[in-house]
Amino acid sequence: MNLIDRYVIEVGKHLPLVKGRKDIEKELRSTLEDMLEDHAQKAGRAADETMEIELLKEYGAPEKVAATYNPQPYLIGPRMYPFFLMVLKIVTAVITIVLLVLTGVKIATMSPMAGPEFAKVIGDGLAGIISAVIAAFGNIVLVFAILERFVPAAEFKMDEEKEWDPASLKKEPEPDEVKAWESILAIVFTFIALSIFNYNPQWIGIYTVSGDKWNIIPILTESFFHWLPWINIGWIAEIVLNGILLRTGRWNLATRVFSIGIKIFQVVIGLFLLTGPSILAVTPESLLASGIFDADAAQILGTMAQNGVRGLIGLIIFITMIEVIKASYKLITQNTSTRA
Repeated sequence: MNLIDRYVIEVGKHLPLVKGRKDIEKELRSTLEDMLEDHAQKAGRAADETMEIELLKEYGAPEKVAATYNPQPYLIGPRMYPFFLMVLKIVTAVITIVLLVLTGVKIATMSPMAGPEFAKVIGDGLAGIISAVIAAFGNIVLVFAILERFVPAAEFKMDEEKEWDPASLKKEPEPDEVKAWESILAIVFTFIALSIFNYNPQWIGIYTVSGDKWNIIPILTESFFHWLPWINIGWIAEIVLNGILLRTGRWNLATRVFSIGIKIFQVVIGLFLLTGPSILAVTPESLLASGIFDADAAQILGTMAQNGVRGLIGLIIFITMIEVIKASYKLITQNTSTRA
């Protein structure tokens, strides 16, 4: 093995893990061999090891050469940074507002507190907000770091970066075009849902305080967690679908069929949740046991909560079925018109 072969191998070790690595190595080897041949012709003698050393020294260290094939070694590069900031602001604002409201509800439903107790509640609320924001930030960074490496750069341009064309005023909206920000938001919020329901389910509950002791009323039953692996499959499928849409930039037959399949799968899971044991642990008995409500209030609120959740699941199933019917009809009519 000559020095050029060793040099190419060394450069390859520092190349990013991309599909075209072998092509880069092949191109580099060919370039170096051509340059060596030119050097030999100019020197009027056969190429030897000394000439190879001079050539490789001139070409540069393997690490620097490899870096030229990866000119943007960013975790989140400039092309996606505006989208990253937009999503981060939206998610952070939503989480902060929701948790502030929950903290306010806790304070309003608790018995009068002394100064230290009130400060503790506020401190715990702020700590919860900071913890949730940090977790969301980590999920968002992970999503965008993945998108940075697998989604074409052309898919990420803010509107002000695009050259305006007056002819665009005449154009009808492209029905198959994918809006990148919608897919990104879907991926981010799905990642957050996966994180919370699978790794932080203790966040999902009604928090109360009795004296100096915090209590939690879980709002999800074992029946929900029994179906959680199947719910996860639906969420992961949605992440995959939105990742494909980001990469292609357009809907096509395969992605539309995939989307319909995901919705049908989610409807089936929803029917199991609707017809099976309740997924909501908030019952008249649990509310009464919390000591916050009397028997009548616990009965009314518990019954409303149970009926409300089943009604919400039924509504989601109905809306999803409407979407499936509309998507299927559109798919059939488009294919029919294309064949015609």
